[in-house]
Amino acid sequence: MKLEWMGQHRAAVEALIRCGNSYAQGLNLRGLMTDRVDISAAELQVMEYILENEERRENMSQVAARLDISQSSFSKLVSELVRMGLLEKYRTSNNRKNVIIQPTDFAREVYRQYAIDALRGWQPIFDELDRMGPEAEAAIIRLLDVFSASMHAAREALLQREAEEIELIPLESSES
Repeated sequence: MKLEWMGQHRAAVEALIRCGNSYAQGLNLRGLMTDRVDISAAELQVMEYILENEERRENMSQVAARLDISQSSFSKLVSELVRMGLLEKYRTSNNRKNVIIQPTDFAREVYRQYAIDALRGWQPIFDELDRMGPEAEAAIIRLLDVFSASMHAAREALLQREAEEIELIPLESSES
């Protein structure tokens, strides 16, 4: 069967799907990112964002939204990073529910070593982007942003549909 809806963009769709699948397969595997701690790519992504933006002191909801991670998944990732001694949680003095995450000195050490190794792995990608030029890089970023937004919208629509399909059943007086 020919998949005509993709038109002339079949190769690009396949590449996007393959890239997403490849990333998804390694996202939660521990030990791929650094030898210092058994950390997954998802956990490293959170730690990296916190390190890069620690002066912003964003609360957990803001960081989860920025990374497009569900609140529950983000909370689990942060709990694991706290357990490993890479992040610390703080409450603000004016709002006890406002939890701010900050990196530890150990996180900075781990990340410095990771960055050395990461550069080696990413260098072929950076070389290709340099070869392509800034206009092509900007176009790739736009394409990936559109893809990400479409996946986010599909996920939100599914969650909304599931929420609408839930039937509320009244509690019997003996159940309350």
